[in-house]
Amino acid sequence: MSARSRAQFADVVRQTPIDLALACQLIAAEVEPDAEAADVPGALDRLADEARPVLAAKTSRATAAGATPGACAQEPPAGQDPIDAAEALHESLGLHAGFAGRESDYDDLRASLLPAVLRRRHGLPITLSVIWLEVASRLGVPAYPVGLPGHMVVALGTPREYVLVDPFTGGRRITVHDAAARVRAAGVPFSRAQLAPMSSEDLLARVLGNIRVLAARSDATATRLWAVELSLLLPHHPASLRRERGELLIRRGDFLRGAIDLVTFADAVEVAEPAAAAAARSAAISARARLN
Repeated sequence: MSARSRAQFADVVRQTPIDLALACQLIAAEVEPDAEAADVPGALDRLADEARPVLAAKTSRATAAGATPGACAQEPPAGQDPIDAAEALHESLGLHAGFAGRESDYDDLRASLLPAVLRRRHGLPITLSVIWLEVASRLGVPAYPVGLPGHMVVALGTPREYVLVDPFTGGRRITVHDAAARVRAAGVPFSRAQLAPMSSEDLLARVLGNIRVLAARSDATATRLWAVELSLLLPHHPASLRRERGELLIRRGDFLRGAIDLVTFADAVEVAEPAAAAAARSAAISARARLN
């Protein structure tokens, strides 16, 4: 991590559109010394170059099959078929390049870091989805992230006509019924609204949230702290992040800054959550009392 990478992350996430790959690369820079200088765009460009002829072949076959007698064989299709795109990316990224997920990835910080996933060819569903989205963009294929509860997938096409693919399984196609079953298996009622496009900011918040949860499970306070601090740089974030950072700072012995965060949280939620605000103010007083 460097002050420069933090400043760049803050700048990137306020741009429209957000450069998702760069933002994920800067997240990795918090823990991987070489991540900031890694050629992430080049790696994604190469994956797109490998996928391009596969997509072209599938598109050509589909065009030829649907051509009317006398039509020009070189005439381009009117639009990209989402099924062709799904099959091409599954073949190129999933089968040929070997990108997919493993159960062990859920306990590995590297599975949330884009440069590491590009090197190792496996990671969490959300990080793999970033690769699918970036490669699709380079191929001119419309695509967007779908943030199902507990699992990220990618929609190829538009919200009116799309195909769902699961990068964690190598990009295999899934149906809406499959997606609904996965949501219900997580104990959440399914709604078609869950298939709506997820914003890049929300996706980044979810990446950082995954890191915070993993760090909390392993009691890695340093990792959890930088994930919280990057989350606070997003244009929109819950007030509870300020409390979380305050508590982490106090655990690490930074009593004054921790107390300031707790008071800031209390001020923000005073009306809506008076009990939480009072608890935070009490914790801030205790933290200040521990100052030497």
